[in-house]
Amino acid sequence: MTMRHLRTTLDVVDRSALDGLMLRAQELKRHRSQRRLAPTLAGRVIAMLFEKPSTRTRVSFQSGSAQLGAHCIVLEGRDIWLQAKDNDGEVLRDTARVIGGAVDLIVVRPMSSHATVDELARHAGVPVINGLSDRDHPCQVLTDLFTLYERREHPYQSRMAFVGDSLAMANGYLALASLCGLELRLALPEGVAVDADLLRRAQSKANVMITHDPRAAVEGADVVATAAWSGPVAAGFRVDDALLQLASDEVTVLHPLPAHRGAEITDDVLEGPRSVAFQQAQNRLPVQQALLEALLH
Repeated sequence: MTMRHLRTTLDVVDRSALDGLMLRAQELKRHRSQRRLAPTLAGRVIAMLFEKPSTRTRVSFQSGSAQLGAHCIVLEGRDIWLQAKDNDGEVLRDTARVIGGAVDLIVVRPMSSHATVDELARHAGVPVINGLSDRDHPCQVLTDLFTLYERREHPYQSRMAFVGDSLAMANGYLALASLCGLELRLALPEGVAVDADLLRRAQSKANVMITHDPRAAVEGADVVATAAWSGPVAAGFRVDDALLQLASDEVTVLHPLPAHRGAEITDDVLEGPRSVAFQQAQNRLPVQQALLEALLH
């Protein structure tokens, strides 16, 4: 089965497709460093729809597309209607058909609702990539895995802890665990609940634990990931040196950025030798190039 969209991390389909993306991203990154990227997407047009401001998603997709020979059209909230209301501008299914009829692929970053991503995928007639919704952040999750793929001999055997309140990241990591067997521990604050179906699927494929205690999640972890919070950081959830003392001696710290320094992560950890946050940000480019190729070929 081939990938038709990237609405969620599960759209990668299986371990074989995941391996292919990782290998191709590695190759693309190497070719770019050697200045010999081939124009594999020449003649293609990609529409990027943003209801929210974006730095990494917009720059990496726009730059990555251009490097492969594609042209990008960027449309922001003031340019288009992405609200599915019959009495408030053009309905989303009509917008999807119009844009899909003129381009080869759509990248969308909705205000929050994942329903916008699914509605575009149903009606556009071209592949749709989720740039971040309230349900999943597949581009970032796959980039996190690629960052480990570059650094660890057996990345799928890593013990990973996520400490935070981002459901998009937590759900994405659950999907990733179900695809590759990654051992996963989610430390979530009280009141934050992941997708129940995703949790059941992940627990049937991998060793997955959910806790409200960050210390229990981080203990012995090879990888500790966090992300910006939607509100105040709960007590004990800040990734600092004291928390990381419980992790593996060779722990890798992930953060998708932007970071609220001193909130979910301390400045010394973010800037320290265990952090690969800025390598992650750079890795968005080759991973998304690999995704564009997979969806357009």
